[in-house]
Amino acid sequence: MPVTPRPRTHSALALAAGLLALTACSGPDPAPPPSSAPPVFASEEEALTAVTETYQRFQQLSYQILAEGGADPERIRSLTSDEVAETEMDGYRRAADQGYVFTGAPTIQSTALDLWLPYPDPLQVVARAELCIDISNVQVVDGAGTSVVSTERQPQSLWSVDISYRENDQTLIVGAKEKVDDRCDD
Repeated sequence: MPVTPRPRTHSALALAAGLLALTACSGPDPAPPPSSAPPVFASEEEALTAVTETYQRFQQLSYQILAEGGADPERIRSLTSDEVAETEMDGYRRAADQGYVFTGAPTIQSTALDLWLPYPDPLQVVARAELCIDISNVQVVDGAGTSVVSTERQPQSLWSVDISYRENDQTLIVGAKEKVDDRCDD
């Protein structure tokens, strides 16, 4: 007995019905995402400038607090993460307890950008750099006016610094800092 092939329309209809069922479950097209904020940095050059300026503001305020004998140390919070602020305020307290007087100010000799991101990472970091800080103009004396600066002190030191984006006030802050070396490579 001859076998008559069945038309393939039943298979095609079953496949089409299955695909329609799948698309029906997906619902309407999602709404477009809300307009996103502009990037923190548009270029590497902009990031380098911002890192240098942010750290310079931090450094100026930090040394101002030290020069004022540690008065109103909470001011540093406006330019740092909570962790950096706590470390700095502890240093201000120790210097004040010792009766140290600071004169002069450090200067940034160079900034080498290691990383920059147009948008903050999950830890809010937007840039990481190594900064060469010249401390040769900084003098520290005790209550008797005697210098407590070691004669072995190097005139420069190298620091690794994370710059973070503080979303609530949309500012750049020093998120982390660590001394890398007592000298800068020239």
